[in-house]
Formats: sequence, structure tokens, C-alpha cells
Amino acid sequence: MLLINGKPVEYFLFSGGEIQVDVPLNIDTAHLTWKPRDCEDIMLLMLTVDALREADTCDIYLEILYFPYARQDRVCMPGQALSLRVICNMLDSLYFNSITVLDAHNEDKIQEFITTPINNLSYDYIFKKYDFFDRFDVAHYVLCAPDKGARHKVQALSDAFGMGEILCFDKVRCPKTGAIQSIKRCEDGVDISVRDILVVDDICDGGRTFKELAEVLKTMTTGNLKLYVTHGIFSKQVEKLSRYYKHIFCHHVLNNDDDASNEVLTVLSEIKDAN
Repeated sequence: MLLINGKPVEYFLFSGGEIQVDVPLNIDTAHLTWKPRDCEDIMLLMLTVDALREADTCDIYLEILYFPYARQDRVCMPGQALSLRVICNMLDSLYFNSITVLDAHNEDKIQEFITTPINNLSYDYIFKKYDFFDRFDVAHYVLCAPDKGARHKVQALSDAFGMGEILCFDKVRCPKTGAIQSIKRCEDGVDISVRDILVVDDICDGGRTFKELAEVLKTMTTGNLKLYVTHGIFSKQVEKLSRYYKHIFCHHVLNNDDDASNEVLTVLSEIKDAN
């Protein structure tokens, strides 16, 4: 998905599979909103920027809803690419005035590889924009970070809304396969025995972490479990996660339109009249 000033970019395919775009003329400033789902969407962005430059558009700003290849931030095996660096180099080559990213995975690594001015909007921005906590009795909820990597951002969210101490877990993985061997609570901390829990993270792909975390949480509390993720890939389907969580929230769904219409899922970006 690619929008120019809120409207979809018009494009067509040649018989050989190549893309061509048709952008509006006489635009001084273009604000692009990009939610890439595949490699074709990356090419669409590059061609759109080139077409805007050809049409003498002066200022081009980019908002990225899901930063592609952000999880591929290192070379795991000899012969593989450092994919995040490649995509950052591509974005730099388009000379945007600035780039805004929604809840980037591993923001520090992106900042390391990119030179274009970049602004990352985290949980507190999203939750305020959509009045997220209006749905909850906040005093009865505890926020939960599913691993140490999410702890800082989840604590910052809790601080922004005055929710106090968070619950944090740590995953122990097999060094050879990367499979989760166990999930352990990082500290004793807050009493959650009768509290509702909202698990907060940036991405849900297959959802195994959230399933195993729910199994542990159910031994600790009689309260409800709910899940928020910004980027809903849901490669193993929302329906399977709904067996563990009373409700699931995300900012957007990346690939599966069937998941977006699931009754246990609320997609915040589809809520009308958001502030």
C-alpha cells in the first residue's frame, strides 16, 4: 500500500511484470504513507518518488507503517545479506526530507544504517491517538513485556499513562535452532494474582511467543489476558491466538484480510475519526 497525500498511488503492470506509476502533477509537497507487503511494494515506492521528482515536486516526506527487513539486522550465516542495511541504503538514495516510522523493530540499528532524518513513533503515540485505554479499567490492568527487548518501550508506555510497574519475561532459546525452550518471569515485582494483563509488543508473526507466554500467565493470574501488537502479520492466523487471549488489538494487518475481519481482533487504523 502506498498513498500520496492520503490517496492511493495509481499504477499498472506491463505484460512482462514491470510496474509503471501515474502520479498527480503540480504537487509542491508530497506526504507518502507506505505499508510494504512484498518486494513489488518496494519498487512501487522507488518509481513513485522518481515520478514525483520528474514532476518537480519539491518536498517529499515518507511515513513507514511497517519497516521492511527490520528484523534482518545482522548476518546470521556466511553468504547472506545484511538486509536491513540494504533497505536503509535504498531509502537514503531517495532523498526524503524526513522519514517517520511507526514502532520500528530495533530502532537503534535502523538509526545506525540510515542518514535521512528519521523519527520513530512508539506505543504512547499510538495509544494516545486512538484513545486506546478508554477501552479498559486501567487501574485493574498490568502491562506485560514478553521479553527483555520490549521492556524499555513497555515501561515508557506505562509511565506515560501512570500505570506503574510492568511485568517482564525473558525467553530462553536453543542456541542451535532458535526455538523457545522456556519463558521465565524476570522478577517477582507486582502482584498479578487477580489482575488483568495486557501484553504489548511490536510484531506478531506466527505468535508462538504469545501462546507460550499466555500458558505461563494463566498460572499466575485469574484475570483476563489481552494482546496488543502494532504490526499484525499473523502468519498462523488470529483464530489460533484467540484461544489464549480474550481480545487482540493491532494498529494494522499486513497480509491477511480474513484476519482483519475476525471478531476477536480490533484494527486501530480502521477506526474512523481517530484524532
